[in-house]
Amino acid sequence: MDTETGMTGTLLAGRYEMGELLGEGGSARVYRATDRQLGREVAIKAVHEHLSPQDRQRFLREIRTLARLSHPGVVPVYDLGEHEDRVFFTMPLLPGGAISGLGPLEDDPRQLGRFLNAAIFVAHALQHVHDAGLVHRDLTPGNILLDASGVPRVMDFGLVALSEYSRHLTRSGVTLGTPQYMAPEQARGVGVGPASDLYALGAVLYRVACGSPPFVGDSDQSILYQHVYDLPPDPRELNPAIPDGLARVLLGLLSKKPSGRPVSGEATARQFELARHGAWSMSERSQYRGGRGRSGEQTDGPISPARLQEVWATRLPGEVTWPSAVLGQDGLLAVGTRTGRLCLVANSGGIQTELKAGDEVTAPATFHGQSVLYGAWDGLLRRSTQAGQELWTHKTRAEITGAPTVWGQRVLTTSRDGHLHAVNLETGVLEWAYRAAGPIAATPLVWGGAAIVADEEGWVHALDASTGAQLWRVQFQTVHATPALAQLGRGEAALLVGCWPGEVHALHLGVRQGHARPPESEPLLWTYDLEDELWAAPAVSGETVILAGWGGKVRAVTLRGGDDLWERKLEGRITASPVVSGGVVYLATEAGELCALSLHSGAVLWQTRESVGIQATPLVSGGRLYVALMDGTLKAYASLDERSP
Repeated sequence: MDTETGMTGTLLAGRYEMGELLGEGGSARVYRATDRQLGREVAIKAVHEHLSPQDRQRFLREIRTLARLSHPGVVPVYDLGEHEDRVFFTMPLLPGGAISGLGPLEDDPRQLGRFLNAAIFVAHALQHVHDAGLVHRDLTPGNILLDASGVPRVMDFGLVALSEYSRHLTRSGVTLGTPQYMAPEQARGVGVGPASDLYALGAVLYRVACGSPPFVGDSDQSILYQHVYDLPPDPRELNPAIPDGLARVLLGLLSKKPSGRPVSGEATARQFELARHGAWSMSERSQYRGGRGRSGEQTDGPISPARLQEVWATRLPGEVTWPSAVLGQDGLLAVGTRTGRLCLVANSGGIQTELKAGDEVTAPATFHGQSVLYGAWDGLLRRSTQAGQELWTHKTRAEITGAPTVWGQRVLTTSRDGHLHAVNLETGVLEWAYRAAGPIAATPLVWGGAAIVADEEGWVHALDASTGAQLWRVQFQTVHATPALAQLGRGEAALLVGCWPGEVHALHLGVRQGHARPPESEPLLWTYDLEDELWAAPAVSGETVILAGWGGKVRAVTLRGGDDLWERKLEGRITASPVVSGGVVYLATEAGELCALSLHSGAVLWQTRESVGIQATPLVSGGRLYVALMDGTLKAYASLDERSP
């Protein structure tokens, strides 16, 4: 047998046609294979030739362990056999790759949702393993693979139970497992149990979320020492896109003492569920355009948009005009007016607080915890409590037109004279400033550690979000609307830049040297001419991009090719940016039109006509649609069966 290719090309047991080598470990190789009998592709794990008796027994122990487990989150055994004195077993082929492909996390609701769903699923699978009286002992990103649907499966149970031989190794000072993901008690060779697997899960998910494991070093001994004695860095320091609730769960799993970790896999799953709820309520609604990627997508819009009816209307103290937007967090809405007020309104319709400014507040606000950040035409960026206590102000040189963007302990804000300022979140003190090529109307966004902003000279600038150092810039045409980011896959995104003359450019981005950068060749995915002025930001959901022109043209195109999907023409001019939720596109016009269109076909699902125009971007939140009319009327719409507050 060819030792280079192993079993490739062999017909195994008269049934399995062996294909390419997928991976190799210390005791076995994994191959792609075709099961001729059932006509399906499988993965086959076969022991190496000349394997020691101890390792052969460990391999057989893995097979027996898998055969005892029955859970959708654990890779099952299909078949067991022997070929030329080499034991093998077959299992499902998992084409989705390692769980590390779900990260590092960006400020993208869909990506965060996939990550948290996977974390919850694996936690439940570990509960099943532990209920069977077993401990995995070697949980790593390579041991949690994704199937074609993105469902994670735990595999490689070779260390799940120690033989007398491996116990002897442990007593002799040889620690079994993978150092980067090993619990302190396992590193010390004492007291390994279910809590050790939960620690490993925390280390694995830390690696996925941050792009780096909690501890790195020049040797295994250095890494093991850190696991035993050093506190892990706060994951938000490595990746500020990680929500606070998720960071707390990860750090809890990485507690040095088993008693400090969640009590079980089920308890871990529950903590991730709470983190998921908190992340959705805090991120999508509290930041302009659904988060720092500005995709325009939110997840909890009306379930039955065809049955929308007005629930309440509240008059605000002043007009609401472009580029304003309705924001929301924890039952509270924020809308700025031209009379120098940021109004905080309860989702039942009553004005709770009016935060004052020295001039028009037309830039969208940003909630952060129990405070709110907002800018005005007087050039002041303010941070205040929701009760109205001013925490600090920061003076820029001109009108503030973009929404404040929180990145770690910094707030990014743009001013009309072309400056991007980064100020300290706690003090408001300037940390760095960058001068663009022209005035800025668009809100900055963050992806891949880069702050990205477009100016009215058509330049798109990317800066190191921590230092303000320029990474790259590229020029298109005049930009008034905020760009949007769409995830393409692991470490790749499309930056959608809508230019005022009507062209939309999809710039291909990847992460290189720790930051978002266009590829050196073919940086443009596509260019699309809407043949209409663009004041509204693009919106993207999945593989569909929504473009809305000032003249009323609305078009849906494909994310990867810019190919036409559907078109619709509204009567009024569109300056309010479209919002997407649950496969529905919500649009508003300066003629007072409000409509909900099918994301997939453009069919009208619901429409109504207000007597006053709309320029502010709507909000979908908690099953409702919130719209601010130009005369300062804030309205809430809900489906007939969802009208209770």
